[in-house]
Amino acid sequence: MTNFRLRCYQKISVSLKSAMVVVAFVISLCGMFLITKGNVYADDIDKLLVKLRHDDPKIRLSAIEELGRIGDDDSVRALMSVIENQGEDWKIQIRVVKLLAEIKNPRAVDLLIKVLDDPFFTYDCPALKWNAALALGNYKHYSKVVNVLIDALTDKTLYVREAAIQSLGEIGNRKAVPYLISALNAKSFAIRISAIMALGKIGDESAIPFVKRVLDNDADPYIRDEAARALRSLSVSTSR
Repeated sequence: MTNFRLRCYQKISVSLKSAMVVVAFVISLCGMFLITKGNVYADDIDKLLVKLRHDDPKIRLSAIEELGRIGDDDSVRALMSVIENQGEDWKIQIRVVKLLAEIKNPRAVDLLIKVLDDPFFTYDCPALKWNAALALGNYKHYSKVVNVLIDALTDKTLYVREAAIQSLGEIGNRKAVPYLISALNAKSFAIRISAIMALGKIGDESAIPFVKRVLDNDADPYIRDEAARALRSLSVSTSR
């Protein structure tokens, strides 16, 4: 019986040693792979940065799309440089703004605010400002984002104001509620219906009498339908 146990222990010892050798080999391979991958990644980023300076806008755009797929800090910095380049085509810059909205990297917050809020930075391009306002709706935990979106409610361009309202609804900060209530009186259909939807999403009970007034008095049936939906959402929110 003792010999049998001894043989078992010997077999187990040999098996453990073999397993340890295999593990060490795998760890070594993983280390080599990570080093190689890091070098390849750095080379890829460098190549994409070169493409961002190419004369052909299609090549620049393809590099931008690839950077958007990578989506790490280095890629975000590279994408931000496209917006900071005031000589870049505004249509390409809009694509970058949309990618930054998808990536949601906090590094981009201040730049997106600048696009929306600084008319000298973007030559007051309404299309860029509109997309920046929409993009900021994906950054929910920044009070400065809420503040700049509230400021954008007085922008001279209607669809920038509309985008700011939509993003305030997505963020859901109650600070925006009084400003959205004021927007219920706007002449624009788009502004009124966006404000109603935003108030329904935020779910602050202080909006209920104002949305009810819209339901009772607005001449547009689509506005009244949206007000009814918002009131249902508000009722659910306040009953929790």
